[in-house]
Amino acid sequence: MRALRFHQTGSLDDLRIEEVPPPTPGLGEVVVQVKAAAVNPSDIKNVQGKMHETTLPRIPGRDFAGIIVQGPAEVLGQSVFGS
Repeated sequence: MRALRFHQTGSLDDLRIEEVPPPTPGLGEVVVQVKAAAVNPSDIKNVQGKMHETTLPRIPGRDFAGIIVQGPAEVLGQSVFGS
């Protein structure tokens, strides 16, 4: 899958679209195909290194909406959102 990531903090120019392995859901988890995501002030601060708990490499973003594509059969295809 493709993801927007950064490997160092400091500048928004460090953001790159990269190929990454798709996630595998664990017990009680689902995989959501993200259809929309927001860019919040905290995301920008994270890339700039102003949030000291950041781990690298990182995919920024918190708010999203999408569709469950992996997980228990009874929830597949459901539209979801989260933060």
